[in-house]
Amino acid sequence: MTNENHEPEQGARFDIEGPDEDGCVWACSPGGRRDNWCQKLGPAEKVAEKLSQWLASYDDGERA
Repeated sequence: MTNENHEPEQGARFDIEGPDEDGCVWACSPGGRRDNWCQKLGPAEKVAEKLSQWLASYDDGERA
């Protein structure tokens, strides 16, 4: 698939992992935590809430 600039569409440059033993979710490079980078996003419930809010605003065309 291509975008409006006729460039190949790019996939997400991260994976979401978790929750871990502490109940937290991580955003990591596609190779995982041992690869290039990984960022702890926080408790799964709070991350899910924030992602839901962002997705709702994205769907409504309110992109930042």
